[in-house]
Amino acid sequence: MIKPDPPSSLGNPPPPCAETLALPDLPPVRGGRVVDIGPGVAGVDLAACRKILLVKLDFIGDWALTTPFLAGLRRAAPGAEITAVVLDRVYDLAAPCRLVDRVIAVPAAATGPVRFGAGSATNLAAFLGDFRSGAFDLALVPRWDTDFNGATRIAGLSGASQVIGFSEQCTPRKRVENAGFDRYLDTALLDLRHCHEVEHTLGLLDALGGQRETRLQLDVTEADRAAAAAFRFGSFGDANRPLLAVAPFAAGRRQWPLDRTAALASQLARRFRMDVVAIGGPDNTDDARTFADLVTADGVRAAPTAGVLGLRESAALIGGASLFVGMDSGPGHIAAALGVPVVIVSAHPHGASPTHPAAPERFGPWAESSRVLILRAPSHRAPCSDGCEADEPHCILGIAVDDVVGAIERFAEAALKDRT
Repeated sequence: MIKPDPPSSLGNPPPPCAETLALPDLPPVRGGRVVDIGPGVAGVDLAACRKILLVKLDFIGDWALTTPFLAGLRRAAPGAEITAVVLDRVYDLAAPCRLVDRVIAVPAAATGPVRFGAGSATNLAAFLGDFRSGAFDLALVPRWDTDFNGATRIAGLSGASQVIGFSEQCTPRKRVENAGFDRYLDTALLDLRHCHEVEHTLGLLDALGGQRETRLQLDVTEADRAAAAAFRFGSFGDANRPLLAVAPFAAGRRQWPLDRTAALASQLARRFRMDVVAIGGPDNTDDARTFADLVTADGVRAAPTAGVLGLRESAALIGGASLFVGMDSGPGHIAAALGVPVVIVSAHPHGASPTHPAAPERFGPWAESSRVLILRAPSHRAPCSDGCEADEPHCILGIAVDDVVGAIERFAEAALKDRT
């Protein structure tokens, strides 16, 4: 059984106000009606909804990929108060989102009590009042594959008049690990399509009768932009050169060797006269300094953000870059959402299944093909045969700098020309 990759993080803390509720583990009596996905099959009047709950307990990149769905939901339910429940690690990025009215954070909790958190005591009290009283007209779980973090449970126990999500029958893994989860739902959508995750959530929007929006949207504040600008000025003294944002850190098999990433960044920076920032969280502080040292040793100006900038401040810095290079992790999705050309070093080799959880066809940055370049090893390394299954860098080691630098330079040249 394929297990989910451990998430990467940029070090965002949970919100300051929290209260724990003891929730039952058994689902309430709901219909569990399984229907094939299609336009309008959920039977919902979004325009009539006054309170909508969205439970999205995935990671940073998943939040970015959900924003087209949120935009369509907002358009179809303009009078509704939309509350998003996200994981603690995503809260800081989701909090300023203009597509929702309230953001609540939780840790992963598939069973037992759940700690709900918010940025203010007022928001938390209002949410808990709605949750306890069953005030939500509609609760949604836009998670197509296996729910590892308890999203379906929270939605099902919210007391909402209707709870809608994807059926446990959608994937073989979900069928096993989420057996019985359809009982938390009034309507369980059966979606057997092999497509990008954004397309799955847009399928959910179609089923709700919403209007499609395909563009990613992320919001950062003016304070975030000011902090990013101050970091850039403090690191380089000016902002005259284009900026190369590099996120060289990822978990397990997704991590390309640091020296290779540094060598690639150095070549790109020298070729296009760019400054380099190394994006990372507090846990990456030492490695980020090592990375910056490797890059500056080649005469390039480089600075690490780890331990200096928070999640949204890092996002604002990425948004000001001319080019992004990174692993298959959250920062790449942030870059795509902010319109930055993206190069991703993927652990999923050529020839591996496009339905694998690590496949770029499922989880790659959502942008025009001319704005995204995915680097993949030409083949698997034994014993892997259909996607890398190692717990440490393995198939990704088949990607050599010399083999890909030419393609990246051509991509960068076109991307930089478009941004001038």
